[in-house]
Amino acid sequence: MNFGHLSKNRKALIVISSAFLAAGIFVSLYSPVIFQEGNPWPQIKGIAKLNFGDSNMVKLSGSDNKYMTNSKNCQEVIKSFMKDRDYEFTEQMGSGYFFRSPTGENAVAVHRYYSRYYSLWKISENSNTDRGAIFQYPEELLSQITDFDSCVAAGFSIMKSNPPQCATSDGRSFVQGN
Repeated sequence: MNFGHLSKNRKALIVISSAFLAAGIFVSLYSPVIFQEGNPWPQIKGIAKLNFGDSNMVKLSGSDNKYMTNSKNCQEVIKSFMKDRDYEFTEQMGSGYFFRSPTGENAVAVHRYYSRYYSLWKISENSNTDRGAIFQYPEELLSQITDFDSCVAAGFSIMKSNPPQCATSDGRSFVQGN
């Protein structure tokens, strides 16, 4: 197409229209990624803070326990972050990282990839009570338990029955071999 005979206003209109069309195509193709957490604005601000700030981990706005890190070395970043909060790493189970403080408080940091370059963390803390430490598995981990083997792998106890059964903390039980 020859743009030599078009006026400046028409050229600008074509360029702006092309830009809007390209942006619309981009959003329609990548909308599952862009809107995977609902409103993408907190994640966009978190990505900007990670790239242009001096922090390895940022708290996402509008949430009291969601954080974002770069995906590279994210496990070391969360361990260092929790150590600064006086928690020691105890173990990892799937996407859950378990921590304990010297006072007996427990914390779980659940990891999820936001994209190839960024990771989201949800940190749940539980305090001691009169009856001892009460620990609740995060729903993200409980939802991954779908059969006997995944129940045992998550650390739940096996009942002495025939056939053996495994029961989760939310009341579900799984029979070996089903």
